[in-house]
Amino acid sequence: MRAFIVVIFLCTSLIAQESYRFGVFPHMPAENLYRVFSEVTKDLEAYIGHPVVLTTKPYFELYKEELEKGSYDIAFIQPFDYVGARMKQGYIPIANRAEKLTSILVVTNASAFSRIDQLKNRVIASAPASAAITQMMIRSLDRRGYDLENDFTLSYSKNHFVCLQKVIDGKAAACITAERAREQYAYEKGGENFRTLYESEALPHALFVVHPRVPEKIRRLLQERIIQWSDDEKGRLILARGNLLSFKKTDDQEYQAIQEFLQK
Repeated sequence: MRAFIVVIFLCTSLIAQESYRFGVFPHMPAENLYRVFSEVTKDLEAYIGHPVVLTTKPYFELYKEELEKGSYDIAFIQPFDYVGARMKQGYIPIANRAEKLTSILVVTNASAFSRIDQLKNRVIASAPASAAITQMMIRSLDRRGYDLENDFTLSYSKNHFVCLQKVIDGKAAACITAERAREQYAYEKGGENFRTLYESEALPHALFVVHPRVPEKIRRLLQERIIQWSDDEKGRLILARGNLLSFKKTDDQEYQAIQEFLQK
């Protein structure tokens, strides 16, 4: 009888300590991503009092597949992935970056290019075709009379860092990226080598979502801690180490703008 009670206790303890999977979309090389978000993971784990395991995928498409299968309990996602995550798994938005997202077209500081039309028939690097910033730039240039896929030669990249490196290496004349990615690249490489040639209209930024299977109490704690990062010394250090923006509360209503964009 005593042995039976011990077994029950051990099983209960293991269940209580089951980890939450935290998936981060692959917007930077895995080495950089794990270095930045491991600090985020440790902080969230300590705050909610429950193990959290950081994970990602090497490609945007693979990450989106896992997200839409509900593989992640907590996820940091690009805005365009929110629609599918909400529709297929009921993911709940809890916090997003405090500023809006725009797609930028950048060239090196030394480049002679000063207008979009000068890039016609040249190679433009970009994040994957499914990336929010890629789709935003396609739509924005279309409104200005350009056909991004026919007026230019698109070179899709694994992530933002690869895209920017192609410009540095002379493999592309410009890169379609986001301001935070450019700043993170400069932070990692120790210098700013780019200037913005063109910027799209703005949409809601990247966000944290939580799967509905996560208890409401834990969801509230996660939201509370994420939006607190800019308010205390430990949180500000986490943001600074990752060159991250502060976060604010968000909800499904804010991301109706993404739904409308995709419908168009």
